[in-house]
Amino acid sequence: MSLQPNFFQQYQHADIDELADVIGELLQNPITIEDADHKLIAYSSHGESTDQARWSTIMGRRVPEKVLTRLWKDGVFQALLTQDDPVHVPAKDEIGLGKRVAIAIRRSNDVLGYIWAQEVNRPITADDDEILRQAARAAVARLMQRQGKRKAEEQRRKEFLWELLLGNHSSETAIRQKADSLQMQLPTSYLICIVEASGARLDQYLYPLLMRDKLYWVVDGSQIILLIGLTETKKEQNDVLIRKVEQFLADSLEKLEAHVSEGQVTAGYGLGYKTYTDIVKSYREALHAVKVKKLFPRETEGIHGYHELGIYRYLLQVKQWEEEQGYRNERIEKLKQYDRDNQTAMLETLETFLDAAGKVNVTAQRLHVHINTLSYRLRRIEEIVRVDLENMNQRAALYLELKMAKLNSEQ
Repeated sequence: MSLQPNFFQQYQHADIDELADVIGELLQNPITIEDADHKLIAYSSHGESTDQARWSTIMGRRVPEKVLTRLWKDGVFQALLTQDDPVHVPAKDEIGLGKRVAIAIRRSNDVLGYIWAQEVNRPITADDDEILRQAARAAVARLMQRQGKRKAEEQRRKEFLWELLLGNHSSETAIRQKADSLQMQLPTSYLICIVEASGARLDQYLYPLLMRDKLYWVVDGSQIILLIGLTETKKEQNDVLIRKVEQFLADSLEKLEAHVSEGQVTAGYGLGYKTYTDIVKSYREALHAVKVKKLFPRETEGIHGYHELGIYRYLLQVKQWEEEQGYRNERIEKLKQYDRDNQTAMLETLETFLDAAGKVNVTAQRLHVHINTLSYRLRRIEEIVRVDLENMNQRAALYLELKMAKLNSEQ
């Protein structure tokens, strides 16, 4: 139907429930209005034509988590968070969700909530989209007061989390007491995870997952810093905690990479702890993991945990020690000079060989050379830098030196 401009102006004094009914009458379909946390605010009284997802939302006063998770995986929330127009959502019968059209209620860049129209009595056409656009604008004022209170409470929790991350609290008892006063349920065991991506509103993109896993978080520039934990004691608690953070990253990183326009998406997390005076340790470990992964993306591909970094965990400290000692790596310089003088690739050959743990077949495949060619190169490398590649001590030292040289060139 064609709608006159500013149609909802005549309902400016109507409450949010009346607004839901007006939208429902115009679209001749059931309407629900939710806040930014997906808690139900209002719904239209539109007969018995309600699917399972809407019924569960009304009964539980919040959108079911399985519905939120599926809509995130299917890209529905990404669309809602990044566009002003309504999003038409096909039926997802396996989670009890019929056809829907949704629009975000936004004020500038802040999403205050959502209007959902269930497409059951008649199709919702492109012409009907204007109804939802105007309705979303009309709903802003009604959600602002609610949003203000929620934002104030959320801001106090974020300030407290920053205090913990920066080590401003030395008493575990005081920490627990303040958390209780802020109605924060701190996990019994936890770790800090950092996701970094430039040019993206990470908290918006990840919001459904943050709500699904009931996480606390703060944003620092291009990083979102997450407190991920377990609320109950379990056997092999640390393993369970790592599986939880890895699942979160599996659910989020692929989606983020598809939406980040520039640069890479990087994630790292620290060790698990039980006392919150130790949270600063996990935060520093997560920062360290992210920094190392950015410096060595190929070598650390597929790993995110501080505990998985291996030798890369030590490289930044070793670099600092070398600088203090004024150490100059003559063996690597000699190999670089040989490559420059002879247009060879001895340095690449050595690094590939050591990355492959000395497996000649794997090294030859990665370099796309015959194994005899590789054997010749390795003999020449031993002669040039006077090293025995069969000696594990010399091989390990050379491997560290290679990575240190790479670190120096990339920083």
